[in-house]
Amino acid sequence: MLVFEGFMDFLSYLTIKKYPAFSLNVVVLNSVANLDKAIPFLQCNNNIHLFLDHDEAGRKATAEIVNRCPESRVIDHSGFYLGYKDVNDYLKAKKRPGEEQAKTPPRHVPSVRPAPGKPGPKVGGK
Repeated sequence: MLVFEGFMDFLSYLTIKKYPAFSLNVVVLNSVANLDKAIPFLQCNNNIHLFLDHDEAGRKATAEIVNRCPESRVIDHSGFYLGYKDVNDYLKAKKRPGEEQAKTPPRHVPSVRPAPGKPGPKVGGK
């Protein structure tokens, strides 16, 4: 399950990933105000990948999904576009020819909250 705040963010994701063929459900909220409508659908998924905006509303929506989908593994991918408002702003900045790419984010390591009873990701070490 992929969750995007806006349709342009979803299209930008497809552009970055070179239009991948995937068999995942996708939810485009168009606004975090629509989150309540999406929660029942999100709760039916084992894994939820979030691509929400870097703002207060996006952070609140992320916390809301984590709290209301306790049986799901919620993965926050906002680190991928760190330094940008959203996926679309990240893509637009990367596509500007001749401009310095000073805001290159660090290697993406998603924030993961494992489903109850499931082991979390291994961090560091062997």
